[in-house]
Amino acid sequence: MNYKYLYIILLFPAIVFGHKNKPKTGFGKTNSNFYKHEFDVGIGVLNYLGELGGSDGAPKNFSVGDAEISQFKFAFTGAWRYNLAPKFSIRTSYTVGQVSGSDELTNEVTRNYRNLAFRTNINELMVLGEFFITRADYGHSFHRTGVTGRTGTSLSLSLHTGIGFLKFNPTYNGVDLQPLNTEGQGLDGAESPYKLNTLILPIGFNIGYEITKWMRIGLDVTQRFTRTDYLDDVSGNYYDKELIRTAYGDLAAEMSDRTDGSRPWTEPGAPRGNPDNKDSYFSLMVVATYTPFIRSYKATKRRYKAKF
Repeated sequence: MNYKYLYIILLFPAIVFGHKNKPKTGFGKTNSNFYKHEFDVGIGVLNYLGELGGSDGAPKNFSVGDAEISQFKFAFTGAWRYNLAPKFSIRTSYTVGQVSGSDELTNEVTRNYRNLAFRTNINELMVLGEFFITRADYGHSFHRTGVTGRTGTSLSLSLHTGIGFLKFNPTYNGVDLQPLNTEGQGLDGAESPYKLNTLILPIGFNIGYEITKWMRIGLDVTQRFTRTDYLDDVSGNYYDKELIRTAYGDLAAEMSDRTDGSRPWTEPGAPRGNPDNKDSYFSLMVVATYTPFIRSYKATKRRYKAKF
């Protein structure tokens, strides 16, 4: 996996906004709770929603109810957040991980018989807009010893959406599937070979708990809707297996149809996937948020000269 984009993201704010963070009034009604820059590091899991595998019933488009529990894969993320206003921020993130699916894991008859499977690395760059429904506000008693007042709240809740760029490469047992043209791509009457990158539309929410004014721990849930139906190398119809063999070789022919041929469901022209529904995937991440450049805010001591 290529981590260079992660380094760029994490260093970008230091290069462009290298000055010391300044507190801004009006954030949570306390001056010391608002800082321009924040950094996220997270670990969690990814799962895929598409043609392969899934539940034992009919496919459920874009529904986590069709996700295969055993196919959750570890993922890691890093992000930089720039707070534009008390309720709104911009977050740039880079995520690496894997998603996979297998028809062997479903008891739905037609998908199980199809017997296809895939695995792909996920390399994803996103830019998100975040809207905070509520944001942590500790109140006066948290920041200043001896000052009485409201206790505030340590919880935050935000919604986010934006746009992203995804690089992927579906494989089976270590074999790259895209060059094999398993649906006859490039041959007469078939589609052109698909690209190994796509735009994504993410949407999700984040629940956070403020441990200190430097650190927040939270749960981030994000669904990604992609612009491709080939995340799993499956989309359209079966192509003539022997024509694929002639054009692209034995391996391509065997990967195009992994059934025993006992049923007519894999004849040329029969549905291999569903091109009307693009693939998607989602993440569950535990995220630690660090707010650097924190200044110490102490009660200002003033001396007054008695007047008589």
